[in-house]
Amino acid sequence: MQKKKKEICPYCGKSFAYLSRHKCKIKERLEGGEEDKTEAERRIERIEETKKQIRRSLKKDEKNILEIVNRQKDLFFDELLKLSNKSHNDLETILDVLALQSRIRVSRELLDSSWTKRINSIDDYSDEIDLKDLKIDKNKKDFIWNLFSRQPCFVCPFREKCNKTNLDNLNPHHCIWLTEWIEICSDDNVYNINFDDIRDTFKD
Repeated sequence: MQKKKKEICPYCGKSFAYLSRHKCKIKERLEGGEEDKTEAERRIERIEETKKQIRRSLKKDEKNILEIVNRQKDLFFDELLKLSNKSHNDLETILDVLALQSRIRVSRELLDSSWTKRINSIDDYSDEIDLKDLKIDKNKKDFIWNLFSRQPCFVCPFREKCNKTNLDNLNPHHCIWLTEWIEICSDDNVYNINFDDIRDTFKD
């Protein structure tokens, strides 16, 4: 009697006389359904899917909804539903994508004794802002201060006493140094301050 030829599992590569009886763990892992995945694996998949939604370009329907929101500026879900002629579920999905990409702002509000979504446009000033590269020398000890445009609060010797209840200069709402910093940086100039000299003359 001729001996039965062994069959090789295409997943693990092992040989078996009866391949149909072989329960390959590698095959189960590769072809396993959603119920076989751990919570951590499902969470990672959701995160990756969210990243894809943030990075991808808008589809035609999504662009149309965004145009309506930008035109109306402020409207409720039912109003947008009528203007868009979309189904409830489709509009929900589109709004999720637009909000995820920070193109609109969606909030829940109580209207006529029931909860609904309020949709607001987000003004885009990216074309009006002139961005400049900031060159920072990390070899210098004060590179962190330079990174934040020499904001005085980082090196202020009075910051532990500074709070909004003070009536004098040690209050962020009317700090002369913070005001100077804002004005000088707004004019695209470099702010400089020497607290060593100020410490000797300032009476707190």
